[in-house]
Amino acid sequence: MMRLLLLSACVAILSGCTVPHSRQALWTSHAAMPSDEATFVAEEDSGLMLLGLIQLTEPDHYAVLTERLRRRHRCAKVHHAQLDYFTDHWLIVAFPVSRVTAVCEPAASEKPKP
Repeated sequence: MMRLLLLSACVAILSGCTVPHSRQALWTSHAAMPSDEATFVAEEDSGLMLLGLIQLTEPDHYAVLTERLRRRHRCAKVHHAQLDYFTDHWLIVAFPVSRVTAVCEPAASEKPKP
């Protein structure tokens, strides 16, 4: 029994784990129904922590991620955005991650022509 518990603890420590902190909808000014050309897009950034206590770098703010998402995917409008924040723990280091997922309306020049 003790060997099984020790083996389980070693596997859990070596494989790491993910701890979700929050999932929340973000307000965006264009909350209309998506068009047929709209697609889901995501942008994320991570930071670095030591021992789960010392924060060396933080992930970007959701506003920065939303703007980066809009530019990278050439979105005319971004709506129905959601922010996910979680931490991947690995032995003595952890990586806090923030991710924004949204609906992207393509710019006029990006829309397929009939």
